Amino acid sequence: MKRLVSILIALVIVVTLASTAVFSFNDKEYIITVTDKERVYSTAKSGDSVTQDSKYLVFGLDENGEVLVFENTDTFIRGKWNSSNVQGSLLEGNTYKVTVIGYRVPFFSWYENIIKVEKVT
Repeated sequence: MKRLVSILIALVIVVTLASTAVFSFNDKEYIITVTDKERVYSTAKSGDSVTQDSKYLVFGLDENGEVLVFENTDTFIRGKWNSSNVQGSLLEGNTYKVTVIGYRVPFFSWYENIIKVEKVT
C-alpha cells in the first residue's frame, strides 16, 4: 500500500512538472492591434476564508482581423514580474508584436499569457 501511494505521489509530481513545462515553453508570436484592456477579478470562498485574485486581459485583432484575447500575468517559471507595467504600456489602437505562452482553452477560461511585447512601428 505504501508503495502504491508513493508511486501515485511521484506520478502527480511528474505530470505537474510536465504540464508546467508544456504550458510555459511553447512560445508563439502574434502581431496584434490592441482594441481593449480589462482587469478581471475572481473570488473563492473556502469555509471562513475568502481569497480574491485578479488578472489582466488584453483584447486585440491580428493581421487577419481575428479577435484574440490574452492574459497578462506574472509568470514565475519565465521570470516575468512586470505585468502591471506591460498593461499600462499597451495603448488601444497601437500595434504590437506579442510573445505568448500557454494555450487558449475557452471551456476552462484559459488564455495564452503575454510574456513579451514590442511596439510595431
